[in-house]
Amino acid sequence: MTTFTIPTESTFIEANGIRFAYRKFGAESGTPVVFLVHFRGTMENWDPNMLATIAKERPVILFDNKGVGETNGRTPETITEMAQDAATFIKALGLNQVDLLGFSIGGMVAQELALQEGHLIRRIIIAGSSPEAGVNPDPVIFERMNRHGGNVNDALDDFMFFFYRSTETSRAAGMESLQRIMNQKQVESSDQVQAAQLKAIAKWAQPKNDHNYEWLQNIPHPVLVTNGIEDVMVPTKNSYILAEHLPNAQLIIYPDSGHGHLFQFPELFAENVNSFLDTTSL
Repeated sequence: MTTFTIPTESTFIEANGIRFAYRKFGAESGTPVVFLVHFRGTMENWDPNMLATIAKERPVILFDNKGVGETNGRTPETITEMAQDAATFIKALGLNQVDLLGFSIGGMVAQELALQEGHLIRRIIIAGSSPEAGVNPDPVIFERMNRHGGNVNDALDDFMFFFYRSTETSRAAGMESLQRIMNQKQVESSDQVQAAQLKAIAKWAQPKNDHNYEWLQNIPHPVLVTNGIEDVMVPTKNSYILAEHLPNAQLIIYPDSGHGHLFQFPELFAENVNSFLDTTSL
């Protein structure tokens, strides 16, 4: 187990009227990995065991996009605008090229960012995500995502349901990861973030006339697609679609896991990410 220290204080940079909060750490050299977090998450919602393993090999940049966490403004209601804001942040740091690791809605933003600003991107990891117009979850699942209220136990039950399988092994690993995350958690997202992100996800999920996902051919970057064997929130079939239609992609499906596979297997996932980012071909 690595003992790498994850910073707890944020740095701020302003661009286009947005005061972005971010934390940069890890190796001094190499292409930085910019992390794009999941639905309602902030930069404090990453499993520190996973982060530390990646940071030993390369620079890591966590940030809160517009309206999220410690960053000001209102979260936009489209994936396109979220990607534009992410590009603004990357350019504000003066970075010529980065790797992206997008989880869930972050994976959607990563795809859009690659389409908008492909020259900024070297390699991409898309975890637990879907292409535009992909396979939707059961309507009951989406309604549960949209639910407000409830107590702490309800929130915990929802998180475990969305992120992990119902098996004892998956839930136990999920609880261990959640404890690591909560030990570092200081800032929550607002109701505005949840409402805006749900609208963005709903728009992203709308069917398109092109049923062959031909626009994915315009993302030539090497891409690692990952998911658990049974993702109820972003159905695992979407990961197969991404791997099939992205021209330069490979796929890893983790056993006995769901949406939160990267937190259930933090060190293994991180090792797979490092190996992919180190590869000179593909």
